[in-house]
Amino acid sequence: MMARRFAALALVIFAFCAPTRAERARIGVLQTAGAGPMYIALAKGYFAREGLQAEIVPFVTAQPMAVSIATGELDFGATALGAPFYNLASQGLLRIIGAQGREVPNFPNNGLVATVAAWENGLRDFKDVKGRVVAVAAKGSGPHYCLGLIADHYGFSTDDVDMQFLNGSPNMIAALVSGRVEAAIMPSAAALAAVRDAPGKLIGWIGDMQAWQLGGAFTSAKHADEHQDYVDRFLRAYKSGVHDYYDAFITPEGKRQDGPTADAMLAIMSKGIDQPVELLRQAITYTDRDVRLDGKDIYRQVAWHQKHGLIEHEVDVDKLLDKRYAQFLPE
Repeated sequence: MMARRFAALALVIFAFCAPTRAERARIGVLQTAGAGPMYIALAKGYFAREGLQAEIVPFVTAQPMAVSIATGELDFGATALGAPFYNLASQGLLRIIGAQGREVPNFPNNGLVATVAAWENGLRDFKDVKGRVVAVAAKGSGPHYCLGLIADHYGFSTDDVDMQFLNGSPNMIAALVSGRVEAAIMPSAAALAAVRDAPGKLIGWIGDMQAWQLGGAFTSAKHADEHQDYVDRFLRAYKSGVHDYYDAFITPEGKRQDGPTADAMLAIMSKGIDQPVELLRQAITYTDRDVRLDGKDIYRQVAWHQKHGLIEHEVDVDKLLDKRYAQFLPE
């Protein structure tokens, strides 16, 4: 009898002390500098600390990532928002739970790069893209929206630009090299690589013209509604990665400056994103340290996409911005 009691007690102790099986978390990212916090969180064990067996899945463009999260193939994503994302959101399939990159002055993010021939032919400013052949990743993508911001700022229409949708930065760089296009709008690392290798001429960074909420962290409506602890644990790990990223590259005042941990963080990012350290050092984008969103800008983005016929149905932005998880910049 005593032996059975000791055996039962041992089983109870084992049940409480044995490690639980980590839950899988498949996370979609684009291979840009903005994905840095996610790779840092993975390398430094922040997901494992939250009981998550994280796997980062790289994508060339954002559209298939959003589809994969809506269908349950992926669990989370963090990348630029755009028409494909908002179309799925209009069906109630996605929720924004935090921020990713934000376009702000004095930080690279999306850049306009011209060929040398186009530069010599007068394409030397944002306003000069009118009447030009310009590559963007995809219809309704972040770079497409950037071109819309340029057009609105300088008083012309995107119809005045011969847009070429080329499905990712590698194709856009190839088009610049071949002369198929006169310019391209690309994320910072790709834009700097094009200037280095194409060769191309950097016209400018969109954030220097206008600040806007480029990216978000998001999940499916099912996860947001039914698995709150799971989402909370993902967010804690992600935010820890963002803190390390911010502290390595950005001052408390929001200025770009390498800190003591910059080289270590760049080494992690270089391995994950597969870009040289010195290229990434120049490509560091801005992300709010507390992962706060510019909520008002999300409303503006949705209105722009609807105005240009890129969203098929109405988007309930109040529902899309999931206030159970997301935090916002002060208005």
